[in-house]
Amino acid sequence: MAIWLKLILILLMIFNLSSLVWFLLGSTAYFQRGMDIMGTTYLWGAGIPVLLITIVFTIFLFKGWIPTSRGDYIGICVWMVLSILLSFVLIQSVSTHGWANEKISSDSLKITSDGKYEYRVDLINLFQKNSHARLYLKDVHSGEEIYISTGIQTRKIVGLVTSLLPPKESCNGK
Repeated sequence: MAIWLKLILILLMIFNLSSLVWFLLGSTAYFQRGMDIMGTTYLWGAGIPVLLITIVFTIFLFKGWIPTSRGDYIGICVWMVLSILLSFVLIQSVSTHGWANEKISSDSLKITSDGKYEYRVDLINLFQKNSHARLYLKDVHSGEEIYISTGIQTRKIVGLVTSLLPPKESCNGK
């Protein structure tokens, strides 16, 4: 096998394996949550084929396979392009919310009865092993913001319900 083809295959295998590792770590938030249905679909549709193509390329390198015809070169080029495209699909499918960036679900902002503070409850990285809750508190007059850790057991939360309707107004219109 030509040196240039070996180098391209080695670089491509490194890229393929890197994209697969990135996908596995990213879709599980560094193993802080299970893979969702979309992640599983990407794993079967792109991850497994990338892994299989990488294994075939590895076998080609170790066996010393030499392309002998134009058809062999065209075939290996098609498989290279396919593996690059599938690797890009894996990379693009990873959402960084929940591990690289916190995924925050917040309650609506409320004001205390004396009108001095605004507050809400933030649920951070809900449905992950590293989930927690905090209270956001803002002094209306000074603008100072404080985040207070709470004892809410986020692991016991099984679902959230949100309303698409605006809050009901009271009878006197306030």
